[in-house]
Amino acid sequence: MATIYDKDILIFAISQLIAARNAGEQVKQEVSLSARSFLVFANRHTGGSDYSQLEAALDRLTGTRLRTTIVTGGERQESWFGLVESASVVRVGGFGRIRELRIKLSDWLFNAINSQEVLTMHPDYFRLRKPMERRIYEIARKHCGRQREWKVGVALLYKKTGSRSPLKQFRYLLKELAEQNHLPDYSLSLSHDGDSVQFHNRSMRT
Repeated sequence: MATIYDKDILIFAISQLIAARNAGEQVKQEVSLSARSFLVFANRHTGGSDYSQLEAALDRLTGTRLRTTIVTGGERQESWFGLVESASVVRVGGFGRIRELRIKLSDWLFNAINSQEVLTMHPDYFRLRKPMERRIYEIARKHCGRQREWKVGVALLYKKTGSRSPLKQFRYLLKELAEQNHLPDYSLSLSHDGDSVQFHNRSMRT
């Protein structure tokens, strides 16, 4: 199963495709990525071990499958798909460190990019070291987006994150996030009773 850090490769690939499309270029489902450029983009180190970890990340990405259920007209449709259809690497001199990543995105993800249904991430997203902070940002980006604010119950947000820690610990993390105020794009505040959290779009606050 892919980790939230493995998804950085997809975010980089998507950013490259969106930039190319905005420049009027024709984009393809298969994309070639510079390994070093990715590591710099994702705010990672560029030592030997950092390159070797890319191969394991591709293993997890290609092995991860998602399942969706859609009910329309009284019929239930279930679908299974992956985020990455295939992947390969090119090494320096054939046996050296990884120089290039080649990824073929799934039909589902590529269609979402072409339909402009994929939101971009703030560069500081890659400075968030805690997986749960990243997950909370992703949820805020999806639901708050470019709106001024978005309010959600703590119990529902807890469920959306898929957190396995106790709810009490999750509330403490939200309190820390509110106090430290380092989440990209959004600030957040907890209600007095601690049962709801409100995300505020930084670009729209006066």
